[in-house]
Amino acid sequence: MPGDHGQETVGRETVGQETMGQEIVGQETVGRETGGRETEGWKAVVDTPGILDHPLEDRNTIEMQAITALAHLRAAVLYVMDLSEQCGHGLKEQLELFQNIKPLFINKPLIVVANKCDVKRIAELSEEDQKIFADLQAAGFPVVETSTLTEEGVIQVKTEACDRLLAHRVETKMKGNKVNEVLNRLHLAVPNKRDDKERPPFIPEGVVARRKRMDIGEPRRKRERDLEVELGDDYVLDLQKYWDLMNSSERYDKIPEIWEGHNVADYIDPDILQKLEELEKEEELRTAAGEYDSESDSEDEEMGEIRQLAKQIREKKKLKILQSKEKNTQGPRMPRTAKKVQRKVLEDEMRSLGVDMDDKNNAHYAVQARRSRSITRKRKREDSVPPTSVAGSRSCSRTPRDVSGLRDVKMVKKAKTMMKNAQRKMNRLGKKGEADRHVFDMKPKHLLSGKRKAGKKDRR
Repeated sequence: MPGDHGQETVGRETVGQETMGQEIVGQETVGRETGGRETEGWKAVVDTPGILDHPLEDRNTIEMQAITALAHLRAAVLYVMDLSEQCGHGLKEQLELFQNIKPLFINKPLIVVANKCDVKRIAELSEEDQKIFADLQAAGFPVVETSTLTEEGVIQVKTEACDRLLAHRVETKMKGNKVNEVLNRLHLAVPNKRDDKERPPFIPEGVVARRKRMDIGEPRRKRERDLEVELGDDYVLDLQKYWDLMNSSERYDKIPEIWEGHNVADYIDPDILQKLEELEKEEELRTAAGEYDSESDSEDEEMGEIRQLAKQIREKKKLKILQSKEKNTQGPRMPRTAKKVQRKVLEDEMRSLGVDMDDKNNAHYAVQARRSRSITRKRKREDSVPPTSVAGSRSCSRTPRDVSGLRDVKMVKKAKTMMKNAQRKMNRLGKKGEADRHVFDMKPKHLLSGKRKAGKKDRR
């Protein structure tokens, strides 16, 4: 709580000092102790608990906190009284409490707030009760009628408290010892009168009209907070209804932030419609001038051939890409020499490379195919004759693959030895289990070398 930047609301219980504090601040009352910091130009409002009129020793802890705040805080005091007496205490009892705690108001700006004027006003009270407020005004305490329900007089109370608090601060500083040092550095410049022409202050018409509306108590515009309290759970915050657009029906149009990879905000221009209209007019003038009527010059024969060749190249590239995708299989791949070559595929490839395949019957691959393939003719069926010999000649068996290509027994032995040596490492690793670990160096020298050799100190 700043030392001399505060306001305190005091009064009996249920007279409305809590609601008064809420209306002054514009927020709900904080019902707990919180930390704060002092900021120049700000005012703090302290809502003290309701105080009962009984001796000091009979007050409870909450009431003593209010008494302590009144005694120690340098602030403007707002003493709230209930005109309607709906709090359960009459005006005389409220005045007695005021007289009881009056010593706490010494050297503090004090304002008497007559609350709940929407129920009953001072003019509607009896003469005896009206005399109470007349005596307070005669004693130098300003009386302001307010209503936290209709917000009548709340701004006046706030303004009066701030002005009196500021005047009290200035007066206190003027009585200090440092005032002379400050006054020597201050100079009030007053301009000389230039002529006899009157130059009254200029107040805009909007400000004058707003003051008149405030004086007659015109209902103010509903804020979003009021709508939230009124609607409850059905309230939805809608800020687009305040958008100032040329066409009000466009407020709820959905505009994306990113469209086709472009940031829409980069293309927003207030004059975009005007520029579009100018471009359309320019286009109409060009069309009327006949700029788009002239036909393009016919291309020569060489350019046509180039374009045709470029088209063929593009088609060829597409076919190559498709063929490459077909070849990119995940299965096992065979070498080109092991694949069966079809004659038609070979002829098509040769033609695509520019080879003349007209005399293909005399080509080497056709001649080779005729040599390697015997002409099979149907053999005439012979009569079955019993075999003349008991045993025939035995055919030779095929050479095993592991010895094929080796010229003698010595070379076969050498190949088997090389195979065993190459397999030895894999066999050794195949016997390795999960628990087999080899530690290569149990005593690394960079950790164990040093001067401390006595005893068991084997480290540095």
